Amino acid sequence: MATVTLKRYADQTAAQKDLSGYVEGSRVTNLSQALNAAYDGKGKDSGKHTVDGVEVQVLHASAGKIGGTSVTLFHFFRGSELHLVALGEHVASDRYLIEAELGQQEAPFRKKKTVGPSGG
Repeated sequence: MATVTLKRYADQTAAQKDLSGYVEGSRVTNLSQALNAAYDGKGKDSGKHTVDGVEVQVLHASAGKIGGTSVTLFHFFRGSELHLVALGEHVASDRYLIEAELGQQEAPFRKKKTVGPSGG
């Protein structure tokens, strides 16, 4: 299997509404902050990856306490539309645990796996 876009959002409000169903408690606030960073263009480099058969620059945006209640979005934009590649949490300074529901079937952003900022 290849890396695919898991979710597409026309705007931040739609992303917040949908993704809030995948996080709970204080992670909802962290989700909002991570989305703010993503939509404000403050995502950090996660390398070039082939997603949906096209090479794109994937970014990640995180909010919350490392090893605590954090949210990390692995994403890219096509125009103004956010494409979500994976959702995870920051478990160490350079390690992320990818969620079971919103992760890829295989590397680099494989669900239930701890990965670096570039996946894998």
